[in-house]
Amino acid sequence: MLERADLALVLAVRETGSLIGAARRLGVSGAAITKRLAQIEAQLAVRLFRRTTRSVVPTPEGDLYCEQAMQLVAGFESLEARIADFSTTPVGLIKLACNVGFGRQWMAPVIDAFSRLYPSVRIELHLRNTLPDLQAEGFDAAVWLWRPLSTQWIIHTLARNNRVMVAAPDYLQRAGVPQTPADLSRHTCLLMLERDMPSYVWRLNRVSPQGAEESTIDVRVSGPLSSNNGEALRDWALSGAGIALRPYWDVYAHIQSGSLTHVLCDYAKLDSDVQWIAPYRAHLPERVRLLKEFIEGRLSDAPWLHRSG
Repeated sequence: MLERADLALVLAVRETGSLIGAARRLGVSGAAITKRLAQIEAQLAVRLFRRTTRSVVPTPEGDLYCEQAMQLVAGFESLEARIADFSTTPVGLIKLACNVGFGRQWMAPVIDAFSRLYPSVRIELHLRNTLPDLQAEGFDAAVWLWRPLSTQWIIHTLARNNRVMVAAPDYLQRAGVPQTPADLSRHTCLLMLERDMPSYVWRLNRVSPQGAEESTIDVRVSGPLSSNNGEALRDWALSGAGIALRPYWDVYAHIQSGSLTHVLCDYAKLDSDVQWIAPYRAHLPERVRLLKEFIEGRLSDAPWLHRSG
C-alpha cells in the first residue's frame, strides 16, 4: 500500500528532475531515494521515470501518477488545515520567502513579533534573490518586492513603495543638484545589475503630490559602479560615489538623518510595491491567514510610508 511519503518522494523527483535533487529536498540519502523509488515501481508494476546519466523524466504513467499525487497531497494538507483550525491556538509550519534586503531589514522583525504572539506556529523565512516556484518548493507564500509577470499566483499588495533617487550631500556639492530627469545623463549614477546586466535606463514617473502617476519618461544613465546587491548601491551613495535609485524603505532613514538627499522628488520608479504572493489552494490555513493579516497591519504603519518630503 502506498503511503503519503511515497507520493511526496515521486513528486520531489519530478519537480527537481533528479534523484539527488529529490534527496536534498527530502533530507535523505540518494541511495534511499533510489531504493524506495524502485520499490514503488515494483509495487505498481510500471516504470514511473526514464533515467539517464543526465536527466530523470516521467513516463506517461509517471505523469498520471504525479497528477493524482498532487491532488492527494493537496487533499491531505487541506484536511490537516481544517482540523487544525478547530484549535483555538494556531499551530504548524509556515514556509515564507522574501527578498534578501527587505527580508533582513523589515520582515525578520515582523516575523519575530508574530512568533512571540503565536509561539506554537513555526516559521521558516527563506531569503532569496529570485522568486522561487512556490508550489514546487512547498512555500505557503512570499512577501515580495515587485509584481511577478506570471498569473499563476494569488497576488495582493501589502504596501505601496517607490524607488527614489538619492545622493550624499558632498556628491551634490561637487557635481550639482539635478533639476530635471535629463540632467541625470550628466551625473555619475550607481547601476543595479538586472539579469547580470547593468540597468542603463531608468523609467521614471512624474508623481503628483497625491501620489498619482502623471507621466513616464525613460532616462539613459551611466556610471562606473554597478552591483546586483542593493545594499552595496546604498552604501556607495552614502560614501558620495553618485546617485542611486533605491526603494524608499531602504533609504528613508538616511534621508531623514541628512546623510542622503532625495533628489528629483517629483519623480520615482513605480515598480517596488510590497506584494503577498501565494499559490492557489482550496483552503487557507488559519495560521497563514493570521500571518498575512499581521504583516499587512505592521506594514500599514511602516515609517517609510509616511513621507515628510
